[in-house]
Amino acid sequence: MKTYFTLSRRFLFAAFLFAVRHLYFRSMTHIRGFTFLTLISVCITAFPDVLFGQPVISTPAPPHELRGVWIATAFGIDWPKSKDTTEQKAALEKIFQDVKRKKCNAVFFQVRIRGDVMFESPYEPYTEVLTGTLGKSPGYDPTLYALALARKYGLEFHAWFNTMILKNKSAMKPSAGVRHLWETHPEWIDARAIALSAAPQPASSPVIEPFLNPAHPAVQRHLITLISDFAARYDVDGIQLDDYLRYPDKNFPDSSEFIAHNPFRLSLADWRRETINQFVAALSDTLAMIKPYLKFGVTPIGVYRRADREPAMESVSDVYQDSRAWTERKKTDYLAPQIYFHTGITTDAERTQRKFNPAFESLAKDWGEHKNGRHLYIGIGTYKPAVKAEWPQQVAIAREAGANGVIFYPYKSIADVEVLFDSLAVPPPMTWKSNQPPQPPVSFNLSRSAAQLTLVWRRPENARAFNLYKQSYSRSRPLVQNIAADSVTIDATTGDVFFLTTVDFFGTESRFSEAITVN
Repeated sequence: MKTYFTLSRRFLFAAFLFAVRHLYFRSMTHIRGFTFLTLISVCITAFPDVLFGQPVISTPAPPHELRGVWIATAFGIDWPKSKDTTEQKAALEKIFQDVKRKKCNAVFFQVRIRGDVMFESPYEPYTEVLTGTLGKSPGYDPTLYALALARKYGLEFHAWFNTMILKNKSAMKPSAGVRHLWETHPEWIDARAIALSAAPQPASSPVIEPFLNPAHPAVQRHLITLISDFAARYDVDGIQLDDYLRYPDKNFPDSSEFIAHNPFRLSLADWRRETINQFVAALSDTLAMIKPYLKFGVTPIGVYRRADREPAMESVSDVYQDSRAWTERKKTDYLAPQIYFHTGITTDAERTQRKFNPAFESLAKDWGEHKNGRHLYIGIGTYKPAVKAEWPQQVAIAREAGANGVIFYPYKSIADVEVLFDSLAVPPPMTWKSNQPPQPPVSFNLSRSAAQLTLVWRRPENARAFNLYKQSYSRSRPLVQNIAADSVTIDATTGDVFFLTTVDFFGTESRFSEAITVN
């Protein structure tokens, strides 16, 4: 598919060049010079990928589409790169500014890493990536600062929580603040990891990443308390759980919980799946009581079941992550499967290294056929060179599969991509949460200074943000998006006509306001 796409565009490019060459030799006597220049301009616009190696998306962008970026804080993957707070703040603002410039509309900011957090909490310690010391406050709240940047740059802010996975005890020092779960509740942790941490291990020993025991009632209570307390205190748009919402493997030591907490005598596999399902349901219900408008989703492993013959870990059977049960039961608003694979099956070179690749297009189609009336945002792993080389094609495939948006992982992998999208899109509304649109803004006040217009309006009830449309630009795509304030300053000339819409906390957009004409 990828080869056919590339060859087709090269064939069209060659044919176009032949036509331009023919017209060039006739231009002195048969056509005007500007016609030749126009053809050259069309050539550059239509074939940037062939001329300059700049990939392009081949499908038209829908007016409603989530375009997100994961900002990873684990190990400072994306941020922070410094322990200096001034440098941290400047670097984070640069990231948010760039995400907006790339015409994305949402950030997924990692607030919980591996039992350590990016926000002020009485339940878990500040991460050491901020200061070099676990539990030490950086002197400001990084999540509050990131949230303010999201409002400043007109981006939805989703708080991303890693759930069951913890850091290795050998990599930890005692916390200088709130104590870590390794210090307070080792009984909640995989017994195999505890045994390996009890004595020095030879280099040949197997590495077991420590996981919390999903079936331990206190583990579920702790996570629900931590996340719901965060949701109540921080004005975020959504809560997202990670792909570690699962078991690490089939040999997890949970026999005592299996006996004690299995009233319906399910098989071990079904019981483990239901354990995770019940946690998702309990958290979903809790969040809905706190803030009904919060968008709640999970980023499952990209392979639910194999969609082709390529070897791959199946989330539903290998690690008991039955994500489709969550949308079937209406306990998540979306899934964002991490389909971190390139198009086409495993190459010969990959097979030699035993790095298998289920085809991206097959997996996207499979997820698109099982949306269960909820949103689907395809996770694109641009950290892999083969994926980054074809990300526009993956966006096109995601759209064709019926996805409601895409999320790129991680930010640093797309930082050097000059253009992601060439126009804005509005995040798709979640009509099952609310289908009652808010009222549009009213009572406009216009003031001009040179070529700039400042527009002020009265804020309707339940308004989260506003979108500004320009009649001569587009009535389906905003000119300025997700304006948090009750005013905006833009370039404008006499005769320009604008419209405003209100976006409420559920993400539902109002009808257009009355026309605002610049006199």
